[in-house]
Amino acid sequence: MERISALHQDPLTLEHLMPPPLRLEWEHREPIAEGSLARFVIRLGPFRVRWTARHQAVSPFGFTDEQVEGPFQRWVHRHSFQACGPRCTRIVEEIEARWPRHPIRWILATGMWLGLPFLFAYRARRIREIAENRS
Repeated sequence: MERISALHQDPLTLEHLMPPPLRLEWEHREPIAEGSLARFVIRLGPFRVRWTARHQAVSPFGFTDEQVEGPFQRWVHRHSFQACGPRCTRIVEEIEARWPRHPIRWILATGMWLGLPFLFAYRARRIREIAENRS
C-alpha cells in the first residue's frame, strides 16, 4: 500500500495517467501535502481546460483534491488506499461534482464527466503497470 500511496502523491505521476489523446501541461506543481496546489491545463486537440486543485486530508491512506478553478462549479475527488493483501492495494476514488450554470461550461463539464469511466479504466491499467515496473 505504501508504494501505491507514494506513487499517487508524486505529482509527476499524473502525467502518466492521462489517456491519449489528452495531454497535461503543468503551470504549477508542488509535492502533494496538506494545502498544496496543482495548476495545469488539460488539452484535447485545440481545446484547453485550465484546472487548479488544492490537496487536503493527505495521509498514507489517501488524499483529497478539491477544484479551486476549473470547469465544474464544485469538484471534490477523494483517493483512498486500502491494503487487501501483501502485494495488493485497492484504490477507491470518489467524486463529488456540481455542474456549472454557464451553458458552455455545463457542456464541457458533462463531456468530461461522461469520459470518466474511460479515464479511470486507463488509470487503473497504468497504475498497475507503473507499480509493477518500480518493484
